[in-house]
Parts: sequence; structure tokens; C-alpha cells
Amino acid sequence: MKLHEKLRAGKTVFGVFCELACADSVELAGIAGWDFVVVDCEHSAIAMSALPEFVRAGECGGVPVIVRVEDDVPALIQHVLDAGAAGVQIPQIASGDAAERAVRAARFHPGGERGFNPFVRAAKFSAEPAEEFLRRSNAETVVVMQVESAGGLAAIDSVVAQAGLDVIFIGPYDLSQSLGIPGDVGNELVFRAGAEIVARAEAFGKAVGVFVNNAELASRWMAAGVRYICYSVDSVLLLAALRAALGEVRGQPPH
Repeated sequence: MKLHEKLRAGKTVFGVFCELACADSVELAGIAGWDFVVVDCEHSAIAMSALPEFVRAGECGGVPVIVRVEDDVPALIQHVLDAGAAGVQIPQIASGDAAERAVRAARFHPGGERGFNPFVRAAKFSAEPAEEFLRRSNAETVVVMQVESAGGLAAIDSVVAQAGLDVIFIGPYDLSQSLGIPGDVGNELVFRAGAEIVARAEAFGKAVGVFVNNAELASRWMAAGVRYICYSVDSVLLLAALRAALGEVRGQPPH
């Protein structure tokens, strides 16, 4: 079952953020069995020109690649999807107008006005018939929008009402900052805001996602109805594994 099918069937999916500028990180996540990865082009050193390599790594590892762009600029969204990404994740959505613009940039007619080029990697460089490329892209592309501010909370009804939107993503760090408690992602204010987002999203049949950095937070958000769980970051998980391995080997008695 593909990622868009899992989400639309109400299943919970688990992904990891990839911020290391190394496509092998994506492939390893796939081999490890994650449902998706989010390649972060907002906060990392990953260049947009490197995206085809990251998407290919996902294909090798059997994991769909969602790309977080740095802004809701239509040209960035188009570039990501033309490279063959399974979907796009758009930060700092704080109005219905912004949500509508993002959907239009990510969907072909009749659901949007994404620029149409049948010769790009996503269309198998023209090997796929143009009409099938259009149909498949509109059916399978996952569109994720991050609501991570007080302004986004105020506009949540107009955001979740957008057709063509799959996931509303709670950005807990920016949201905590907007709520006046920067970095306190376990604060009750963050969870109350998240519960409001879940309630409004469910009313419109949308999935909700969140970033977590431990299993306890993941469990709490899942209990609240969140189904698109982004657990930690590749660099953080690698650091933890390296520290654990060093602790194990140092603890061995000499022979």
C-alpha cells in the first residue's frame, strides 16, 4: 500500500526527518522499514539540485520521500515534485489563502495549476504517457501543510477546508515559540492547541501529523488522533547510536 493510500485509509504512518546532506541516510531509513522520510530543505544544507539523488535513494530503499521546502513559493513546490518526490511539506501556513496557493502549486488541473512538463524525472523523462503522469500525480502526491503559529491556529478552519490537502502538520517547536513557551514542546498549551487542530482536521476528513523526539510524546500524540508521526532526525539518531555503541565497547572488560 502506498503512502497516500495508507493516509486515506486512516492508518498511522511513521517517518523520520533527514537533514544530513547524504542520500544514503534516506536509503538506510527505507531498509530499516520506515513508512516515509522527510528530506528537509528548510533547515538543512541539502540543496534543491540534489533532490533527484535523494528520491532515487528512497526508491532503492523502498521508502517514499516527502520534501519539506523552505517556503510556499510555487516554483519550489514544482521543482520538488518534478524531481519525483512522493509529496511536499510546506512550512508556516497561517491562512486559507496560503493553503489554497500551496494546493494550486502542487496539483495539476482541475485541482490546481502546477506547471506541466511531461519530460521531467517525475514523468519518467516522457516514457510515461502524459495523461497517465497527470492522473497519477494528482492521485498519489501527498500534500502536507505545517500549522505552527498562533496565526495558523486562528485560521485553522480555512486551512483544513482546502481540497487537495492531505495532512495538517503540527510544528511543535515553532508553535511553542508562538505560544510564548519556546522549546517546551511537552507543555500542555501545545497539546491543547494540537487537540484543537485534530478536531478541526477530523471534521474535514484530513490527517494530522506532528514531529516528536521521543516515544512518550509519540504515544501521547497518537492517543490524541495524530497519524503522521515524524520521529526525530537522522543526525540525532546517528549520534545516539554512536554514543550507545561507544558506551558498550568501553564497558567491556579487557581480555
